[in-house]
Amino acid sequence: MRTYDAFPEPIGEYTVGRTQMDLEYTASDRSKRELTAFVYYPSDSNEGKTTSTYMFPEVYEMLKEQSLVTAYLKGEDFFSIDIKTQCYDDLALSGKEKRYPVLFYVCGGGVSPEWGTVICTDLASIGYIVVSIGHQNSTMYKRKDGRLFNVSTGFSNAITALSEDPEMLALAGKMEMRPDEETAIEMCRKVLALPILAKLTEYSELQAEDVRYVADCLYKLDSGELNSIFKGRLLLDIGIGIIGHSYGGLTTAMVCRDDDRFACGIGLDSGAFGLQDSDLKKPFLLLFCEPNYNMNAIIGANNSMATYYFSVDRVAHLDYCDILFTYANEGLRGERDAVEMRNLVTDYSKNFFDHYLLQKEASVESLAYDGVDLIKKTSNK
Repeated sequence: MRTYDAFPEPIGEYTVGRTQMDLEYTASDRSKRELTAFVYYPSDSNEGKTTSTYMFPEVYEMLKEQSLVTAYLKGEDFFSIDIKTQCYDDLALSGKEKRYPVLFYVCGGGVSPEWGTVICTDLASIGYIVVSIGHQNSTMYKRKDGRLFNVSTGFSNAITALSEDPEMLALAGKMEMRPDEETAIEMCRKVLALPILAKLTEYSELQAEDVRYVADCLYKLDSGELNSIFKGRLLLDIGIGIIGHSYGGLTTAMVCRDDDRFACGIGLDSGAFGLQDSDLKKPFLLLFCEPNYNMNAIIGANNSMATYYFSVDRVAHLDYCDILFTYANEGLRGERDAVEMRNLVTDYSKNFFDHYLLQKEASVESLAYDGVDLIKKTSNK
């Protein structure tokens, strides 16, 4: 497979700026949450700056020390951070539009918010402001104040417990490829009933609370209560969109369910932990590799708004994030060309958000990629 020394050029006309903010609050469980957030946004010029660093080396070293990663890769290289991004730190916000619509990106569990740099940069280059959060305990990151936050032992243990749970393994062995709707929903209900999921669901609910808190901060940034380049520039009255990969997709769905400020969401190869009886009440799109329909079929069954299920062949789970271009181990990649896969994810995300946030004519059903099938769409009820 080809290796890359730079991420692909963004799809849009805007230069992309990136800035980092440290935030903290007390969560509903009374824990102190110390977060960071990377904000990608449209700009008019790179101002002669060099591109942003992809990932802090200290964060990469923390990843390599994680027991989950070391057990899986057995000392082999995982991915490289020596790659050129297509964004620039702390540029001026573009003056082409008065206000810009807002999206959130939620990375997978146990990794870093920078893992979505490609999709965040692409969406910012077409005029969206995209916020990617480092979630305490379930992701890893370096704050602007220099402190490092690693994945907690509790979260790692919860992931390991699920991967080794006899009941989960037995159900996984019975999952069908391309099951019919009834079979997929029945399997999904069985998975979601497993007691082993309770702790992971708690972490996801805290991540959803983080997103809602940062959304609160965006309103303060827009009003000027908090100082930033975003004063009076955020288009919030049309609603906010949210997209998440893997474990981050659970958070995405929970935010849609619980916060009316969020208008729609996308799950990238994600499941439905904690969503057994949840009506998301928002349009939702799922892009996934089979047999993952068995893990998320309940979402569309319960949702009172349109839900799209697109099955994507010849891809691996990590093909939905930056591993497409940074991998150092071919075993992490699927068979689909990296640029094609990036274009696929970006196109479906762009069309979905353009339609449901900006009310454009764009349609995900109009897209045509080989091996991508719409296996289910629920209509608005």
